[in-house]
Amino acid sequence: MSIMNTVTLNCPKCGKEHPFNMWKTLNTGINPEMRAAVKDKSAFLFECPDCGNKSYVDYGFLYHQMEDHIMIFYLQTDEETEEFYHMIKDESPDSSFSEMKKMNYLIRVVRSQNELLEKINIFDEGLDDRIIEIMKVFYRAHYFKESLDDKEVIMLYVNKDGKDSFDVFVDNQYNGALPLDMEIYEKLSKAYVGELSAIREDIPFINFNWAVAVITQDKKAEEIES
Repeated sequence: MSIMNTVTLNCPKCGKEHPFNMWKTLNTGINPEMRAAVKDKSAFLFECPDCGNKSYVDYGFLYHQMEDHIMIFYLQTDEETEEFYHMIKDESPDSSFSEMKKMNYLIRVVRSQNELLEKINIFDEGLDDRIIEIMKVFYRAHYFKESLDDKEVIMLYVNKDGKDSFDVFVDNQYNGALPLDMEIYEKLSKAYVGELSAIREDIPFINFNWAVAVITQDKKAEEIES
């Protein structure tokens, strides 16, 4: 099921009000055309009919790639995240989370639009987002050993023209791209065989902090670097 709400937005340029359709739940099995529209961000484009100004709207929703049994919850607030925690703690057989697990769904939670698009790209390329997050920690230690002391660094996986890479942002400024080394990816995948759960059985919160905790526990990424 797909659910859409129509809201009224003010154009950031001319101030005129116009309706805008925002998804609450987007099922790409029902709306297959939206799969590409989310990835190229046209699903979030607000074009003012009066002045023609184009802007992108950021909002949370459930991205449901039903044909691949993937659900990605984009939660914008701490309250929404807390509600999700309560949902996954409900282990009763008829709970919604239990039902999703029975159907072998791959479930993830993200907190930004960029993370949402990244997860979609990772899964569409047949990659494991857990290994990608571990690689980010590895890359940060390898490429930025002394230059990022108090700076916020974000790496986002992208696939452009069939090539895998990480877009790097330092203090919200684009800092360039790093190629994804598939040899390192494969080494990390093999190193963590048996250590990680099956990808569809793992926790929904797979991010940089999760990867740091995993590496701190067993030091495998450091062994591969050395």
